[in-house]
Amino acid sequence: MLSFARTPGNVLADAVRGCRRHLLFAALFSGLVNVLYLVPSIFMLQVYDRVVPTRGGATLFLLTLILAVSLIVFAVLDMMRMRLLLRASLRLERRAAPGILLRILGTDEATGAQRSQAMRDFDTIRATLTGPTILALFDAPWAPIYILISFLLHPWIGVLALASALLLGGIAILSDRVTARAARDTQVRAMLATREQDVSIHGSEVVRVLGMRNAFVTRHLLERAELVRRQSSLAATAGHFLALTKFLRLLLQSLALALGAWLAIRQDISGGAIFAASLLLGRALQPVEQILGAMKPLASARNAWRDLDAFCRRPGPAAHVTALPPPIGRIDVRGVGVLAENGERALLSDISFTVEPGQIVALVGPSGAGKSTLLRVLAGALTPDSGEVRIDGASLADWNREHLGRHLGYMPQMPSLFPTTVHTNISRFQAVLDGDSEALDAAVVQAAQVAGAHDVILGLPQGYATMLTMAEGSGLSAGQNQAIALARAMFGQPTILLLDEPNAHLDSEGEARLVATMEAMRRRGATIIVSTHRTGLLQAVDRIMVLRGGTIQLFDDRAKVLRPAGPPPGPAVAAAGGAR
Repeated sequence: MLSFARTPGNVLADAVRGCRRHLLFAALFSGLVNVLYLVPSIFMLQVYDRVVPTRGGATLFLLTLILAVSLIVFAVLDMMRMRLLLRASLRLERRAAPGILLRILGTDEATGAQRSQAMRDFDTIRATLTGPTILALFDAPWAPIYILISFLLHPWIGVLALASALLLGGIAILSDRVTARAARDTQVRAMLATREQDVSIHGSEVVRVLGMRNAFVTRHLLERAELVRRQSSLAATAGHFLALTKFLRLLLQSLALALGAWLAIRQDISGGAIFAASLLLGRALQPVEQILGAMKPLASARNAWRDLDAFCRRPGPAAHVTALPPPIGRIDVRGVGVLAENGERALLSDISFTVEPGQIVALVGPSGAGKSTLLRVLAGALTPDSGEVRIDGASLADWNREHLGRHLGYMPQMPSLFPTTVHTNISRFQAVLDGDSEALDAAVVQAAQVAGAHDVILGLPQGYATMLTMAEGSGLSAGQNQAIALARAMFGQPTILLLDEPNAHLDSEGEARLVATMEAMRRRGATIIVSTHRTGLLQAVDRIMVLRGGTIQLFDDRAKVLRPAGPPPGPAVAAAGGAR
């Protein structure tokens, strides 16, 4: 099983520093490659100084052979430079992606838009630091060395140039045909991975509360590893074509120089014509063209770095905390307050109460009373602006959330099911970390039976293997979604169960089954807090909390709330509905 420790400092900056050696060596090889770019010029000068005056054909042959060997070395160095950058890309992925994904799925301090954009920003930076843009920056300082004046050449040189252009154009077409399908497949996979990540981010509070963070991080890392492998293979293929194109372009331009020398020997052109300024001018213009083409990626990378650097400076989830024993279910809430996002009003104000192990507490109140917000705070899905929640005397911040999540069941109003099978949803992606097993299957079926969802699931097209869709509705009815979400909350026989409107889509039979389930869980000592706008569940609870305007109006035993000695508030309680 993979382990995800909190990375000290800024995970992005640390990861880039970890790739610095690869980038420095890539820059060194770029220098050697650019030195070898001088070989054609030296060859040209040697031909002009030695071959033409002496008309030495053998010397010309030897110089041409040396040129070919030098350019082969050049091509090898260029491929090594590409491989260094690909290795840097893989290293950057391994070092930075886990920390970024942990922050995306493990914190509620950033907005949904910021978390959705974070990994896309990382991909932009990774592509810029390890792709053609960085090569353009490596090559750019060498451009002035190659600038010379072009001059007119013999028509046969023009024919050779035309043939070279056709040859290089043919290679470019071949490269496009070879890589087109892989590029399309990679793009589709990238889009799918992005969409699945967005869905995970949408349900990230469920991921955190139910202890599925490591499973989700592993799942996304496996998807990204396959995507990066495909991208690397595609880049390697394109890199080979690029290296071959550069080799042939330089060789053919140098052969044009040899042709010019041969023509000069025959006195068809003057000696000055073989100076071949066009060769160096073409080489000098290439980095300039690359830089011009890289301006947009550089601007995008600069913006991505700024945003992602700020995102990575946010505190990540603490992974190394003292291991606490499994909770028995005592919940203490002390002065909890939650402000709306704009800070203009309080969603909860000075909420304090205690729930003993084995108790069932119902939260009731009108819409906007704060019931759902309180449940999110209790589950740890929302960090309060003031106060704290303690479980068995320990603050939520002192618990390992993955460990606590295995003993906690949480069902939000929106089921937040994920685009995978019903079995995987109920099991909280446990198979991703531990693999499939008969024991896991038994635990999934048991949770579904306890939640009354077993028959509903068997009625689906593929039963527990039914694949849910990307949409929030998951391709199922609201009642089916809720049944599966309730089974997920029951998975692992949790000690603490937090349910938000679990009977919203249940008929009377389903509600009675839920009441029986809650009573059975109470008998084994589970602590249950449930919000409801229907009175059917109240017969199973021990205490009732009435919320209004984000404050506790009443919190007492069920008998005292429903049948008080004084003027009965019962009708008000019964009328309270749609708590949010």
